[in-house]
Amino acid sequence: MIHIILFGPPGCGKGTQAKIISNKFGFIHLSTGMIFRDHITKKTNLGKLASSYINKGILVPDGITTNMLNMEIQKHFKAKGIIYDGYPRTKNQIYSLEEVLKKFCLGKIDIIFYFFIQKNLIINRLLKRGKISHRDDDTDIITVQRRIKEYHKKTSLIWENCKWKNSIIKLNASLSVEKISIFIEKKILNLLY
Repeated sequence: MIHIILFGPPGCGKGTQAKIISNKFGFIHLSTGMIFRDHITKKTNLGKLASSYINKGILVPDGITTNMLNMEIQKHFKAKGIIYDGYPRTKNQIYSLEEVLKKFCLGKIDIIFYFFIQKNLIINRLLKRGKISHRDDDTDIITVQRRIKEYHKKTSLIWENCKWKNSIIKLNASLSVEKISIFIEKKILNLLY
């Protein structure tokens, strides 16, 4: 099983690319954001808990996120591959993911696509997305700025360990959706063949 991580700030295009890869290669797309929003819509206990963090623009705590994701991974033992969109976001989440992959003999993290983009572009993208998708965490400029600050403070440096040096592939997230997806596709094909 192949494990691909899409990593970068909110609004950099991870979700868009995850959908494209998922459709092209038949991989499972696991997005913590989508899973949380699904729970919020269904008004589950997890949804209520998650929304109290998300609406403030701060990360949902590791324990909650990791337990939820581990349950999702266990539904897909027969998958060809999994794309992790928005996870891991902390070093503890990296360790938890490695542990669950090892525990169930599912392989290892193969590629980490690191999306980099200018802050002003992210803010514009998120506010635009907020208008279209009515996502509360994308409509308020203060929340958007807090999310970007949280990313830089807690998430941006989690892959700094030299262990990941050869797994990280940087890509310019300000390029067109098509150029990015062609770039990602080539890298995945190299891994597969």
